[in-house]
Amino acid sequence: MALFAGFELKEFNAASLTGSFQNFGTALANPCYDAVISNESDVGVYISIDGINNIIRLSPGQILDLKNYSRHFDNTKAAYVFKKGVQLSIKQVTAAGTGAIIANILTTR
Repeated sequence: MALFAGFELKEFNAASLTGSFQNFGTALANPCYDAVISNESDVGVYISIDGINNIIRLSPGQILDLKNYSRHFDNTKAAYVFKKGVQLSIKQVTAAGTGAIIANILTTR
């Protein structure tokens, strides 16, 4: 069975950051098996997958490459970084800023 790739882009303006989690784009339409999150802003941010817990902290200018290191031998049983329907959320570490936070997400179709 073939694995067909799709792409999802999530962007957030750092000027809109608050101390509470906000949606970082829309929920994932498909499982994610590779993601690159880039903090092109001048402030640190927290990323969450449940809107409650900080799971990723990105400093200003930091790029985080989340790869799928599959523990399986074929693409029909691949491991994923984020499951379908996950709503990424984002909040400030200390204050709002300028610039953007971008997630380029490679998904299955």
